[in-house]
Amino acid sequence: MKTLKSLAFSALVLAALPADAQTVIRITASNGDRTATQNAIFNLLKPDSSRTYRGNGVNGFGTQSQAAASNFGVWRGYFPANAESIPANEVIIKVSFSGALAGIAAVAGNIDQRYVASNGLATDAPEGGSLPNPLTSQNPAEYEIAKADFGFSTNFQSTSPFNGSFQNVTYSPVIEEIVGISPLGFYASPGFPGTPANPRPGYVPNITSALARQLYETGSVRLAQFTGDWINDRNKIVYAIGRNTDAGQRFGAYLEIGFSTSSQVNVWFPTFSTPQTTASGISYGGIVGSHELWPVNTQPGTFAVPVGSGGYNSGANLAAVLTTTLGANAYKGRYFNTDSQQFEELYPEATEGYYIGYVTPGDANNRVLGASGVVPLANRGVSLNYNGVPLTTDNVKTGTYTAWLYNRILKPQVGLEGTKLTFADALRDQVATVDAPSGGGLFNDSTVQVERFTDGGLVVPK
Repeated sequence: MKTLKSLAFSALVLAALPADAQTVIRITASNGDRTATQNAIFNLLKPDSSRTYRGNGVNGFGTQSQAAASNFGVWRGYFPANAESIPANEVIIKVSFSGALAGIAAVAGNIDQRYVASNGLATDAPEGGSLPNPLTSQNPAEYEIAKADFGFSTNFQSTSPFNGSFQNVTYSPVIEEIVGISPLGFYASPGFPGTPANPRPGYVPNITSALARQLYETGSVRLAQFTGDWINDRNKIVYAIGRNTDAGQRFGAYLEIGFSTSSQVNVWFPTFSTPQTTASGISYGGIVGSHELWPVNTQPGTFAVPVGSGGYNSGANLAAVLTTTLGANAYKGRYFNTDSQQFEELYPEATEGYYIGYVTPGDANNRVLGASGVVPLANRGVSLNYNGVPLTTDNVKTGTYTAWLYNRILKPQVGLEGTKLTFADALRDQVATVDAPSGGGLFNDSTVQVERFTDGGLVVPK
């Protein structure tokens, strides 16, 4: 892996180039496409000191791996990588991995999006530091508002609400080109049977589509419904956590288990009594002192949903919660009853509790399962089989594991041209043929024996 060059040298090179030769490209995309897309951009830019990345969660200029973990930022460099005609090919690429539904809405509706205000210079505020998250910033100087040139999504446009007229906006058909496949897994937090903290010989962690539907419809179920052990597991409670309305993984997961795109779910919003630890960009651990059904005023997303139906704005943030421990008030479901004006408990007899959530292997492996070595054994979760089938590449390719989504590039029918169109097509091909697996995905090649035509739809032979 190559490391990007120093701040000082990069700033000198960039300052010497004429601004009028720059092409600014803006991309709004899903979190599930982040790693592969960021790696592909890195590989498409000329590999010299002009290739830089500044972003949210990255201090100064970042390495390729830091860029791959960053949801919002800006690349600078020269395209194509072998171009000699500098500065004619200088590009500034602003990325916003704000969600699959956000990607569809941005391209189909040609609606304004937020991107980092920075143009990728060392002197851009905050100088030498991490760029602010443009979606949550309250300071207009920290973000810019502009249209997306193209996007990426893990959802079919036909699955999304962004077809025809929706909430007084007209959405046009977009060009959808598949660049890979993203498996989606269900994972449980520490202490769930099968985790390093609770290895239970003979038990294989599993969730069925019916049990997942019950979990997300009601918000909680008893562990005994997973294990069948009603003597030991009756008073251990499993709570659902999920993603927000801009997330393709949200709609992929819910359609897979039998919900519709408009189904209301019930997921939980934790408050930590002991904060999480962050090391090497990975947050883990902590103790949840209390939680509540996801409140409306904290729900990020393109459109509003009722209390309980919100969720996290990235798979990485959700994965971090799958490494935590629930305190007594949380696993007992303690809440304030506004009618009686006193605290009550959903499960006063509960003795333990756990979270279950859905993320891609790209977010789960290093965080929930601890493949990076950062997360201690005591804080690691476990992957659940789905309908008795483990999540493996071969099981996805042969159709026995059905919880997966297509990754696709989204382009407008008109208006994308010149360097922007050339770059979009090069990025499509780079992901599809080289970088798709870097985010835990698969190539959609001849070794894949199955296909589907809608999110959560039938998986049929090609």
